[in-house]
Amino acid sequence: MRKKIVLMGPPSTGKTTLARQLAEYFQTNWIEEYGRLYCERFGNDCDAMDHCHIAAGQLYYEELGMLASTHPLLFCDTDVVVTQTFAELYLGECPAIVQAWAAQYHYPLTLLLSPDVPWVQDNLRLFADRREWHFNRLRELLERYQRPYVLISGSYEQRFQQAIAAVETLLREPSANIG
Repeated sequence: MRKKIVLMGPPSTGKTTLARQLAEYFQTNWIEEYGRLYCERFGNDCDAMDHCHIAAGQLYYEELGMLASTHPLLFCDTDVVVTQTFAELYLGECPAIVQAWAAQYHYPLTLLLSPDVPWVQDNLRLFADRREWHFNRLRELLERYQRPYVLISGSYEQRFQQAIAAVETLLREPSANIG
């Protein structure tokens, strides 16, 4: 059975790098964070409509990723729950449709990356001072939406090894299904 594995965490926790590494290790595909691509093109001064567009784009990328490969795994660099938290950071609230999508989609495994690595500034990253809030909010939403997750922390090499172990555990569970 095909499985989507989501990587999430606050900015600058190594999600993109880890998604690439895992895809290479398991010889499969990964999909980029649609929100980053969107903000690179249009800027990161996002309103409610932008967050709706980003959420829909992320879901579309996930579907394209599933169609592009016959491998049983697809690694997703973020998902709509992260879009929900960014809307909350930018706007103080999240559009109802984004919340509904975040609650609706379930995945057999989420790797939640801790903000215990140094912040690396780039041209898009904001909210360095809100990393702990962002991490705690993501964990709260994962629990509210009853999504299975594994906390990933430590050095980048430790994160990679923890993620491999979590995915290998998932692969041994034949009842897990895609969201």
